[in-house]
Amino acid sequence: MRYYWRVPIHTLLLTLLSGILFPLALPNELFLLGSPVVGLVALVPYYLALRETSDARTAARLGAVFGGVSTVIANYWLMFFGDYSIWTIGGTTIGYLGYNWLLAGFLWRVVHTRSAYRPVLFAAVWMAYEYLKSIGFLGYPWGLAAYPFNELAIFNQVVDITGVWALSFLAVYANAVIAELVSGPWRSLRRSPRPGRLANPIALGLLVVATAVYGQMRLNQPVPVRDTVDLVLVQQNADAWNTRDISGPLLTSQRETEAGLAAWEEDPELIVWSETTLRYFYIESRSWYERNPTEKPFLTFVSELPAPLLTGAPFQNPEDEFAYHNAVLLIDQDTEVTQWYGKQHLVPFAELIPFWQTAVIRNFFQEVIGIPGIWAPGPGIRLFTIQGNGGTDVLIGTPICFEDGFSYMVRRHVNAGADLVINLTNNSWSRTNSAQLQHFVAARYRAIETRRGLVRSTNSGYTSVLDPWGRVTESAPMFESNHLNVTVNVYEPAEETIYVLWGDYLPQFTLAVLGMLMLVAEAKKRSALRRPSFLEDPIRQD
Repeated sequence: MRYYWRVPIHTLLLTLLSGILFPLALPNELFLLGSPVVGLVALVPYYLALRETSDARTAARLGAVFGGVSTVIANYWLMFFGDYSIWTIGGTTIGYLGYNWLLAGFLWRVVHTRSAYRPVLFAAVWMAYEYLKSIGFLGYPWGLAAYPFNELAIFNQVVDITGVWALSFLAVYANAVIAELVSGPWRSLRRSPRPGRLANPIALGLLVVATAVYGQMRLNQPVPVRDTVDLVLVQQNADAWNTRDISGPLLTSQRETEAGLAAWEEDPELIVWSETTLRYFYIESRSWYERNPTEKPFLTFVSELPAPLLTGAPFQNPEDEFAYHNAVLLIDQDTEVTQWYGKQHLVPFAELIPFWQTAVIRNFFQEVIGIPGIWAPGPGIRLFTIQGNGGTDVLIGTPICFEDGFSYMVRRHVNAGADLVINLTNNSWSRTNSAQLQHFVAARYRAIETRRGLVRSTNSGYTSVLDPWGRVTESAPMFESNHLNVTVNVYEPAEETIYVLWGDYLPQFTLAVLGMLMLVAEAKKRSALRRPSFLEDPIRQD
């Protein structure tokens, strides 16, 4: 048998194939919203490679290959992250190379168990891994196995019970079942079918049918509408890395706003710009905003607006002079900041760096990587209050940037009382459709999980409005300066979804069960080692 890097060549080739197929199933330049067909088979070669691998150490090497290849292909747009792109794409790739190196050891043990139900365990371990990689300081909820199926509304509705995790489980379970079928002898299946070989396809079929039936029921079940709000969403399409021209993009935003306002017969309730549309601190740089843009200074522009402006801007916490936030500000026609929210989940090693106060670390990031400073996490969830068309108070949650990709972040806004979620983000630096659509796909599940409307107001895309079933009702073309006038329903579910009430109970429970199974297996192993050799069971190979 030929080996490469101490790995059998055929298992390496199978792993490389999955390393290509898995990111190909996600939103990319070829399949803009992903491919469910590819998603159903993307992990099959990897599963087969692990089955053909004789030891955990070799499996770990295959995991590193899969993690490195799939991460680079899926996240290649991180190469456009300014002057320190080598750190973003390099750090992410190394991180996921390590994650998958560890994960492969668990997966190898699963696929080599004697239980015929190893596809269930394989999917459970993978789902638990996706949950762990999506939380905490290094949380990155991109590239989940569920995402290739985001356009299949009938299957997506189950996330209001389980979060996105059940879809990831179902997707990986389907891959594992297919792998077991193609690896097993069809002749033996016909002659003497083993319960497990039939049970897994049957169980998979029942789960798919149950998910579809539930989805159809939810799609046919209306969510009560309490009020509506008229919004002008402005997409300025500015170069995020251009620090020389601050007035130009600001003037573009003002012109698009005026064009949007001219199209309304009545005044809207709110004007929404994207993350960091205001590049300078609003209060501290007030004199600059009094003079710029020269064609119409910003403060003059705001004072003439018929509605408040919701915009992204850097902001100094008035209660802590040393805390600077990536924030959303609500500015009224008196040009005053009436409400604000600071981003809580900051981008690791870009917006927030551990031990920043340590001189050697701060100097390294400032002088070597080029990050001049960091943001402070926001002090907590803060909602914005506006009046709806029906005269009721509408509470708005505003997760910033990739916060709407995190299930638990949007859940916090809803549990705090948000009637509507408006995300302000800026993905223009990526210069790619795939980066913006990967973000959109991750975010669309938040609407279904909470049964709330979700509005995304972005710098360059994907600016859109989603209903509580995750369907796009309005959108603007990407990478164009544009505006979008929308009337958005304010939904009031009769009762909160199970996900809003219970959160990520499914992967947490799964982790607990897997942990117990590992302890039991370890106890049995030690017990077997203490038994006399003549009582030991022979090792059987499937």
